[in-house]
Amino acid sequence: MIASACIAVPAWAFEMEMGSVTINDTFTVPTWTSVSFLDAFDTRPIVLVLPTNQGSDPATVRVRNVTTTGFEVLQVEPNANDGPHVAMNTSYLAIEPGDHVLADGTRIAALEVSTTAFASRFISVTWQGVSFPTPFSAAPALVTQIQTMANETGTPPATSSIPFLDVGVQNLGPASFDVTLERAESIAGLIAYPERIGIVAIDSGTNYTFVDSFNTSVQLQALATPDNITGWGNGCIVNNYPVAFTATPLSVASQTRRDGNNGGWIRRCSESATGLGLTVDEDIDNDSERNHTTEAAGIIAASAAFHANFDVDLTVQKSFTTISDPINGGSGPLSIPQAIIEYRVAVENRGSISPDDSSLTVVDVLPDELAVCVTAACLAGGPVVLDDSGSPVPSGVTIGLVEYSDDGGASYSYSPVPDADGFDPLVNAVRVTLNGTFSSISTSGPPSFELVLAARVE
Repeated sequence: MIASACIAVPAWAFEMEMGSVTINDTFTVPTWTSVSFLDAFDTRPIVLVLPTNQGSDPATVRVRNVTTTGFEVLQVEPNANDGPHVAMNTSYLAIEPGDHVLADGTRIAALEVSTTAFASRFISVTWQGVSFPTPFSAAPALVTQIQTMANETGTPPATSSIPFLDVGVQNLGPASFDVTLERAESIAGLIAYPERIGIVAIDSGTNYTFVDSFNTSVQLQALATPDNITGWGNGCIVNNYPVAFTATPLSVASQTRRDGNNGGWIRRCSESATGLGLTVDEDIDNDSERNHTTEAAGIIAASAAFHANFDVDLTVQKSFTTISDPINGGSGPLSIPQAIIEYRVAVENRGSISPDDSSLTVVDVLPDELAVCVTAACLAGGPVVLDDSGSPVPSGVTIGLVEYSDDGGASYSYSPVPDADGFDPLVNAVRVTLNGTFSSISTSGPPSFELVLAARVE
């Protein structure tokens, strides 16, 4: 009967998720592990997964078949090893590509680059330069992951991965860095096709709290570690989070320097509420030692599994109540000619962010048989009243500009002419601009408000 619309200008818009995954023990379940996202993404995200120290053989993790609903993940071993690997209990991060900004100004750059550049101690070392969409104020916490298996000629997990690949990074600064496909000392296989590398960078020192799509309060932190992470044969190095979590968080991490000419990749070796232990692993294809000089890493951690829609996610519903009619008065009134109705446009924000300040506009296009009240004569506080008494938290907005149209919403320059009772039958659309910032979703539920108007059935 009545068409309602919301117009909101968001400052940020993207989806992000972190979750736990147990990657199959491929000795007993020799197959890739399928992971379904907690909620579907609108666009294919970048996926990051942290390999752990579970299993004594050198191993990293690879992902493939990333879609809007999930991905596949597998532990892979270098050429000198047999291929199957014990289960890894770890975490993943998925985020839509883009140049993102959180409500507190924290910047997140999520991007992909395709490359055939690779680094091998025994073949060659080449790099590809990558620039962030917008420079950071300082070198960010950077985490990377290959998203494809374009060059794979082995049959992991039944065999080792050929060519064995991870991601190498050097020269990380506020504006750019260099990236390569890390082959370490393993030389089996060729790089004949580009691999797509997923890259996520976030302001180092980030400590940001938000509420996700499931009303869960989440603490998100990020850290660019010092150049202090040593090799598998040297021990586990713990770097503390900017602020201690209340419990062990989910985490992803990867190496951000390549000081050792043997190459290498990051594996998690301990975790707690205060910090993350990491080590640099190496393959044993050409020697058996796995000691390593110090390297740096990027870490991203969250207090709980989440799926967050960092966007304005508004829903609009319309309802009306008949107040009185000319025959029955206010006792069992019917929606007959000359009846007075109260109608409400209910707006709810299920998004993890708010619209820009004073950017929210609600539009109602009215049917021809209604005459809207344009004064306070028939609605206390009117002609339009905002009611957020049913919201679990204050809505944060108030009535701003109220505009009227007599051409079905094509324009809103009409000046209403009320009759003796305060109604104008020529008004056929109303536009209300709200002042203030509409709150984002809370742990108590999504904030909401209702716009209340009065009308007469003609």
